[in-house]
Amino acid sequence: MLTRVAALYDIHGNLAALDAVLQEAERVGADALLFGGDLAFGPQPRQVMERVMSLEGRVYFVRGNTDREVAERHGVEQGVQGWIAEVNAWCHDQLTPDQRAFLLRQKAQVTPHVEGLGDVLFVHGSPRNDEEPIRRDTPEAEILPMVDHVSEPMIVCGHTHIQFDRIVAGKRIVNPGSVGLPSAARGACWALIGTEIELRETLYDFERAAAEIRKSGVPMAGEFADHILNLSVSGP
Repeated sequence: MLTRVAALYDIHGNLAALDAVLQEAERVGADALLFGGDLAFGPQPRQVMERVMSLEGRVYFVRGNTDREVAERHGVEQGVQGWIAEVNAWCHDQLTPDQRAFLLRQKAQVTPHVEGLGDVLFVHGSPRNDEEPIRRDTPEAEILPMVDHVSEPMIVCGHTHIQFDRIVAGKRIVNPGSVGLPSAARGACWALIGTEIELRETLYDFERAAAEIRKSGVPMAGEFADHILNLSVSGP
């Protein structure tokens, strides 16, 4: 029986942020880890994949849109923006064949049973599409068709990189925010899912992380690093 699930979404190749959250999740007694997608699109894709694939214990994965886009090397021919295509290609080339296969074999959704909550549906975007956002201000009329087939009372989603916890369309919908590329937050964002829902923010050495990112070789390295230093950049 799971009692406290650490939900880590949108890592985006930020190893320092990931390690900081993993350490805090262990400290607060999380008994399972749930990765909600978008692991490798970012400056340290291979290192992040090595880290998550080495984890032991109860670890769950949901596949995000950039997981398949990186693994399949999506370019402008598949309709992605030019700079995103460049990052996709670079990240794809950094990953090993095993890491790319790992990303592609993950499910679009998982429903672990959490004590006090029952089955909880974890997805990346919405329950029907990994690129469809549910935002903290999405009108109920737009959310209803996304969730009308969902039997679980709680949905945990990501993709938008902004934390929220709201009751809408007859469901409790929680977004843990982004570990690696947060918006409207200073630190690495995640959530502890249990009888109480805790939206958490973990601080780490931003200057050191940004310096490592600038040396990574990723396209748009400066923009990724500036984001870590809490400057503006538009995520995928």
